Amino acid sequence: MEGQSQNTSSFIFDLYSQMKRYTLSYIYRGDLSDDLTSKILNLAETTMENSSESSSMKKKVYFIMVESLQNLTRHNQVPQKEAGDNSSFFVIQRLEKEYYITSGNVVENKKVDFLKSNLEKINSLDKEHLKEYYKEMLSQGEFSSKGGAGLGFIEMARKSGNKLAYDFKKLNDDFSHFYFQTTISLPESEHLPVDENIHENRLTWLENVDKLILEKNLHLIYQVDFTQESLIGILSMAEGNMGSTKELVMRKKIFNVIVELLQNIYKHADDPDTTKEGKSGIFVLGEKNGVYTLTTGNLVLNNRVEVIRKTLQEVNDASFESLDTLYNRIMMADEKQGQKGAGLGFADIKLKSRNNILFQFSQINAEYSFFEIQVTLS
Repeated sequence: MEGQSQNTSSFIFDLYSQMKRYTLSYIYRGDLSDDLTSKILNLAETTMENSSESSSMKKKVYFIMVESLQNLTRHNQVPQKEAGDNSSFFVIQRLEKEYYITSGNVVENKKVDFLKSNLEKINSLDKEHLKEYYKEMLSQGEFSSKGGAGLGFIEMARKSGNKLAYDFKKLNDDFSHFYFQTTISLPESEHLPVDENIHENRLTWLENVDKLILEKNLHLIYQVDFTQESLIGILSMAEGNMGSTKELVMRKKIFNVIVELLQNIYKHADDPDTTKEGKSGIFVLGEKNGVYTLTTGNLVLNNRVEVIRKTLQEVNDASFESLDTLYNRIMMADEKQGQKGAGLGFADIKLKSRNNILFQFSQINAEYSFFEIQVTLS
């Protein structure tokens, strides 16, 4: 990025390029509390409320999200000192006619064979036999007594009507990372043939993303058409990710910078599809040793690049003492034009973060470039 080399930047651009075909992509990695789980569900619910999904489809997606998150909180009790990183991994994605809900957590190797055999059993059954199997396991209490996956897996297979995708990645002699994915098809695609290889490849891609997220100390990735409603949900999620131990001043600082970054996408991004309300973009939150990294990316027209670059350079070159003067000058210029420009937001970001803004432009085609902004706070 301009101003300083950051290896995260190319990763964000690559991630956006791979995720842009999805109308929704939400990826979280970290510890899951009841409060954070509620925030994840509320964010997804808000996103679906703004879509044209049927009520039955929304209920189905919501149910499987709840089951997946409950599975993470129930069965991710492995001590970190024994398994290394034991944080949870949760993903919800929407692509054309399907939703994909993916979870990942650490399990003991001695439970892997039991989980595999039961998941294979579930995948071998049709709708009627799944119903019978559910009643059989419920009466026997077999899953719970063995500390296995629980009846939730059977219910997710029944509700989704699709095979369950899963994989185990061995961490050491005692533990493995368990990845699990449920595909929920929209009504009009339920009778189409399912290519299981596509689902396996998608799960493998997410496993690789999870590995990179862990390496780069990222916790939250959100790619969607940003609207005012989605901004509220993202802010709630980001706040929950900061934890209760963060001092109030720091939390407010991070919160305020996130507001400016997200508003920059919503108000100033250029989107090829001018018929929709939201603006396509990506938001990424990372943290290591108390230092937070906030990154956003969105499309801008190539004929705007130099103006934006000049504004950012002017903001970065200004001392904190002279930044107030620059801020007032930009504000007065915007008032004359009858709108708040991106320059005022950039000045706000520097004032609130007390750091320069890292940025980068990557030309995509003759019309658009991908514009990244990165801010660090400590």
